[in-house]
Amino acid sequence: MILNIYFRTFTIGFPQLKDQAQQEIELKIYKDTVSEIERKFPAADSLIKGKLVDKMLSEYGAKNNRKILEQIRQEYLKLKDRYQDKFGQTYLLELDGWHYARYVENALRLGRVGEEIRSGKEIDTFMLAPEGSSVTWSRFLFYLSSFLYRVFSLFKPVPLYTFLFYLPLFFTAIFIVLLYLFCFSRWGNFSAGITCLCVGLSPIFLVRSSAGWFDTDILNLLFPLLVVWTYLKVYEVGSLRIRLFWVCFSAFWVGLFSFTWREWWFIFFLIILYEIYSLLNLILLFSWKKEREKLTLARQHLFCLLSFLLSCLLWVILFSGFAPIIAVFAQAKGALTLNSSLTDLVWPNTYSTVEELRKVDLRQIGRMFGGEFLFISSLISLLMFFLRTLYNPKFNGPKREAAIILAFWSISMLFACSRGARFTMFLLIPLGISLGWLINEIYLYYYSKNNKLIIFVVLLIVPFLILGFVDKAYKTAEGIFPIMDDDWHRVLTRIEATTPGEAIINSWWDFGDWFKAVARRRVIFDGHSQDRPQAYWMANVLVTDNEEEALRTLRMLNNGGNRAFEIINKYTNDPFRSVLLLKRILLSAPRQAKENLLNNLPSLAAEEIMKLLFAKPGKAYFIVEYTMKNKIPAISFLGNWDFAKVYLSQNINRKSRLQILNYLKGLGLDGALADRLYQEATLLFKEDFEYWVSRRFRFHGDVLKGQRNNNIILFDRGLIYNPAEQTAYLYSPKENSYEIPKELFIFENNKLKKVSHQKNNLSLSVLILKDKEDYKAVLFDPPLINSLFMRLYFLRGTGLKYFRPFIEEKTPDGYIRVFEIDWDSLVEGINTS
Repeated sequence: MILNIYFRTFTIGFPQLKDQAQQEIELKIYKDTVSEIERKFPAADSLIKGKLVDKMLSEYGAKNNRKILEQIRQEYLKLKDRYQDKFGQTYLLELDGWHYARYVENALRLGRVGEEIRSGKEIDTFMLAPEGSSVTWSRFLFYLSSFLYRVFSLFKPVPLYTFLFYLPLFFTAIFIVLLYLFCFSRWGNFSAGITCLCVGLSPIFLVRSSAGWFDTDILNLLFPLLVVWTYLKVYEVGSLRIRLFWVCFSAFWVGLFSFTWREWWFIFFLIILYEIYSLLNLILLFSWKKEREKLTLARQHLFCLLSFLLSCLLWVILFSGFAPIIAVFAQAKGALTLNSSLTDLVWPNTYSTVEELRKVDLRQIGRMFGGEFLFISSLISLLMFFLRTLYNPKFNGPKREAAIILAFWSISMLFACSRGARFTMFLLIPLGISLGWLINEIYLYYYSKNNKLIIFVVLLIVPFLILGFVDKAYKTAEGIFPIMDDDWHRVLTRIEATTPGEAIINSWWDFGDWFKAVARRRVIFDGHSQDRPQAYWMANVLVTDNEEEALRTLRMLNNGGNRAFEIINKYTNDPFRSVLLLKRILLSAPRQAKENLLNNLPSLAAEEIMKLLFAKPGKAYFIVEYTMKNKIPAISFLGNWDFAKVYLSQNINRKSRLQILNYLKGLGLDGALADRLYQEATLLFKEDFEYWVSRRFRFHGDVLKGQRNNNIILFDRGLIYNPAEQTAYLYSPKENSYEIPKELFIFENNKLKKVSHQKNNLSLSVLILKDKEDYKAVLFDPPLINSLFMRLYFLRGTGLKYFRPFIEEKTPDGYIRVFEIDWDSLVEGINTS
């Protein structure tokens, strides 16, 4: 418990920064000393200078020890202050925590999670502006946290966000105690200790349960553990009444889990899978050996299976209503395509671009687990655990049932890891238990044989194993910092203070939770609604080179989100036709748009869409910031989504060539283009379509800082710029020579100039940013130069008509730029040339 809690407290005071502060102060003193020696003895031999530096450092350290310690302390305070508010409280670590903290605020203030109730549903008015979003059924964390806060405040009043910062430590303590007791009750103290260290100190879980990580992750492990623990009790008792009690108790935890997390169903299906396997196994054994005992056991399993099903339905409905049951099959189906950009929908799958949902291999799983050796050892332990249930008839009862459930748990989660890296965390319990069990079994077996040598080896290995856990945990804890920092907090509080309360923030989804919780402003979409079509529209805005088209799209989003598409699709019942019709209307003048709508929709529907597309929205602001530069490959992939190619990928093997071409021409696609796309589609394999339907653009590396050397400017990565000749050369390691970029752009005095060279042999372009005598350079794919993101972030909105600079914050990593959207300057009629 001490080890598990200790490493989770690093985020309170960041002790690792003390070492960094000491190194920086020592380096500063060393540099000052070297400069002083160079000034006093410029002609001295380098060896003599070195001796003098050592002597002066020694004397300075002896005389100024207290001063140095104070400098180190001040530097440490400065380093950690970036991640803490003015009261010295560390910011919540990740993004979801801010969203959940706002829900806890609502629960305390309103007695419910949503700000409004419409048609009997709770509505989060800050999400999916302007219409808002219904709150999902998974609310247990918010009500539990608000209850615990009220109780805690009776003894010591503290700010809510401070309480929520420390709450994960409380949840962790409960989880470790219950995990220990579960393992202790079955495999003893030795196994329980190893398991708690293996699970608790694993890198992926340590990060997701440290102080400040206010999320459901700890509960997402706690409830499955309780479900399995209580369900295993069913096969430890003989009384039918007591057995039924444990079944219902296990189902109770399933119900509470459904009230906590949307993907609650995985543990439900795991128990069902275990029971089906047990039933089939017993029936086959009865058919083979004709033992009546097997048939009796099969009846018991059938009874437990049916009882569990009915009890789970009851508890889930009681806690969460019918919504989780209705959604479960859609969620299970969606899990199969979680990291695939192409689904059976018309829109791109945003989840395919999310880092924590990337596919991972066994080596990567091993690193997140705590090390490849530890991961492989745990897998071997589980395999031995399971094989023993198959080939050792003496290994029966609760241990046998536990082995089967843990095996199925691991297999299902190994598959889930192929859908997303974050699911590695759910492997911890079955594999951690298996490792602790194996070490305990080896020890007990040779203890019973009185084999002192093997016992000594086991007892020798265990301390090294524990040291491995601790070392990995320390290195992980050293790297845990909040995403929020003072720069972001300053911008968000300025937005709250200087913008109208009803304003809407337009940006990419990542920091939407901050815009809602800190700036207290509504957002177009966020991390909890990133799977909506708004992701496509916003990505398209960021990569388009047509400012007026971007404004029209933003106007539609700020007036009604994706409502215009939904209305059109309600009448056409054809999503491809609907989205392409909407895109054409967005580029049209009002009169032409209305005529087009009336040709396809009833007048009332057409009138509603006209308001959504052409009415002036309320105050709105657009934010671009430094992290978006690295997200451009994902953003451009979503924004460049080609709906015609998507239609082909979904129908190339379902419909005839004539049907497909006639359909595409009916959508307004040029006949020659439709035929070419069809020919391309016939040449592709199924797995190729994901890369065919869109294009990814990127910035190549970080922003490069230039240094003048005579008449040229030198940059990292082998970039050379000659201001007088306005030429640039970039070193190519592949060719082992300097090559000419495809295009050179120079931004100076708020003007962008393009310099073309006939002889260019690189596919990327270069942007030179000059501010007085300061030079910076950006390497990027050519189509990005006129993208809205490039013009807003790197060119500061220069030359744009509808985006007025509002707030700019310089950070160590780049800029946070906020623009006010000027709806009044938009002239109807759009030039698409």
